[in-house]
Amino acid sequence: MQELISIKNGQVVTTDLLIAKAFNKRPSSVRRAIKNLKCSQEFRLHNFAYTYYIDQQGKKQPSYLITKDGFILLVMGFTGKDATEFKIQYIETFNEMEKYLQSEFKQFNNICQRFNLRKDDVSKSARNMVFWKRDKPIFLDLIERSKKRLQLDLFKNNEQE
Repeated sequence: MQELISIKNGQVVTTDLLIAKAFNKRPSSVRRAIKNLKCSQEFRLHNFAYTYYIDQQGKKQPSYLITKDGFILLVMGFTGKDATEFKIQYIETFNEMEKYLQSEFKQFNNICQRFNLRKDDVSKSARNMVFWKRDKPIFLDLIERSKKRLQLDLFKNNEQE
């Protein structure tokens, strides 16, 4: 499949000539299939650029520069052994991508869940710090009062003897 594609102006494309070669079809058959596609004019304009190439005899010949989406729409209508092999390869690749995305999505959810648990822990700690700032002076005061009472009680007990 790698020999089918090239990059033009930063976009991955192919041509009717490369498709014809890959699927053992005549270029004129591929061009006719493109013309007979039942798609919107907008889709056709965005995915099938009419162009020319110079043949071995130096003559200008009609051709199409085709995007990935145009390529898929076109070859999904092809029949025969090569077309069936392509469709199976496409399905297998699609399924691999789906498994990959499911795995990544599961990992993403796991990370988000761990993040949220940790965030909740930190939030609880922050709330506890706020309560601690409020409660700490109260506890320190109670401790000091209790210490004073204990010291007074011990001192009184010693005086009575």
